[in-house]
Amino acid sequence: MPGLTSIIILTLNGLGYTRQCLASIRKFTPQPYELVLVDNGSTDGTPAFLLRVPGARVILNRYNRGFAGGCNQGLVTAGGDNLLLLNNDTVVTPNWLGNMLACLHSRPDIGLVGPYSNYAGSGNQLPVNYSNIGQMLAFARQFNRPDPARWREHSADWLSGFCLLTRREVVERVGLFDERFAFGGWEDVDYSRRVQAAGYKLYLAGDVFIHHYGHRSFVANDIPIGRVLAQNAALFAEKWGG
Repeated sequence: MPGLTSIIILTLNGLGYTRQCLASIRKFTPQPYELVLVDNGSTDGTPAFLLRVPGARVILNRYNRGFAGGCNQGLVTAGGDNLLLLNNDTVVTPNWLGNMLACLHSRPDIGLVGPYSNYAGSGNQLPVNYSNIGQMLAFARQFNRPDPARWREHSADWLSGFCLLTRREVVERVGLFDERFAFGGWEDVDYSRRVQAAGYKLYLAGDVFIHHYGHRSFVANDIPIGRVLAQNAALFAEKWGG
């Protein structure tokens, strides 16, 4: 049995997105899970809201520790056998976690599992024609019908960090995220590379679609995404030799 899943969510303002994300988790997640909520210095009421979430493990930072730093806090705090990183600007869908867990535990050499989405940079993005969340959910109900035949090893060499599922034993072997990747960007590429170097495979749960608004924290907090990504790309190239 897969056991408890720790769903780790980082926040940096964007309270409306966080509310919507948590509401979708409550509605569409019958599997055992815990919430690990890490705030990176929000000023829009998010910390007070998180403290009111029933049963959640909450970490409140006074400043922005970045995606890697916040994820690491969540990973260290999490109590689950399965560890799932989820952006706060996502909306999960029927069967999402059950299908992803089934994929992850189908083979011992699977290290990371990701879903399909409307917004992802690692080859798991789908063209969609819905225009609101109701239409998205209608699409996802059809898309997310459990089907192991649609699971496959990812053809790209990384999985986007907006939604990543792994097992505790993988993190214990590979380690935490590299916090030198400031704010966000390329830390998921680096981690995917490290997971593969440890002998694990990256898999797509082809029977899972999750909505992702995309880069909402960058936009809401005036973080210069182009400059941050360029700096992190240079760091990645230096670390891995090109």
